[in-house]
Amino acid sequence: MKQTYALLLFCLFALASFGQSTNLIRFYQNAKVGYKDATGVVIVQPEYVAGSEFSEGYAIVMQGGKRGYINAKGEVAIPFLYDDACLFVNGIAFVMLNKKYGFINTKGAFIIQPAFDYAEQFSNGLALVTQDGKTGFINTSGAFVIPAQYDKAMSFHNGAAAVRSNGKWGYIDANGKTILPMQYDVASAFRPDCTAEVLIGRERYKIDRTGKVLEKLKGHEEEEEREYRK
Repeated sequence: MKQTYALLLFCLFALASFGQSTNLIRFYQNAKVGYKDATGVVIVQPEYVAGSEFSEGYAIVMQGGKRGYINAKGEVAIPFLYDDACLFVNGIAFVMLNKKYGFINTKGAFIIQPAFDYAEQFSNGLALVTQDGKTGFINTSGAFVIPAQYDKAMSFHNGAAAVRSNGKWGYIDANGKTILPMQYDVASAFRPDCTAEVLIGRERYKIDRTGKVLEKLKGHEEEEEREYRK
């Protein structure tokens, strides 16, 4: 019985160790990116112009001005086709091909065809996309859940998204219902504590999900304002 228990612990430890070792570690040499395993053995020689950390077993690397993906063995899993790309989240990543954004799976197959002028990664089950100059949100089937009707928007965070129309920002929920009307000159995403920062004129406030002002914030710097207004 003790031997069986010891064997079980060994197997669990081995599986945990294997899981931890599947992601390679990025390093730089002569302004190029390569990857090592957890013991320091070089698996991918420093040959890439740029490379990301690993996410869900894949990393983005750049070669010849194009982006592709390598797997945890250091092999090119998805070829160098894309002008822009992001890391996989829940097996989905946006990429830009021929100046249009779409979404691929970890096999490199498009699950949503490249038809958008801009896209961001899925968050709260929805992805921000821009089409014909307007921004809305699609689901993982590629259907618009919230029509492309906003001049600008931010991805969903903690159940709400900041959106802009006619020069003012407000907030919507995942059904497209307005939580807070378009009344702010600048707005941030809601944080996990359900607070956000907004600008009204030159004044900065912390608000809750009802729009109640919790605090008037001081020390607003021009650099912070530039960041908000992006």
